[in-house]
Amino acid sequence: MAEVNISESEKDLIRDKLEAYCRDNLDLELEQFDAEFLCDFVVKELGPLFYNAGIEEAIRTQAAWSERIQEEMDLKKIF
Repeated sequence: MAEVNISESEKDLIRDKLEAYCRDNLDLELEQFDAEFLCDFVVKELGPLFYNAGIEEAIRTQAAWSERIQEEMDLKKIF
């Protein structure tokens, strides 16, 4: 399986959001080092699940559009 790769700026954003969530909802202050480990875990272990969900949604969307195009083309047929 391919890795989910994110940029440093995206990683910083995820880390900041995890720190804020833990602080605001769990009364837990994460140090930057701990937040980076948590971020790495989320990207490595959960990232593929979200990635695959996005791929599945793209497949469903493409199939729906393909069906719609086929219907439109069928309407244009000359009998």
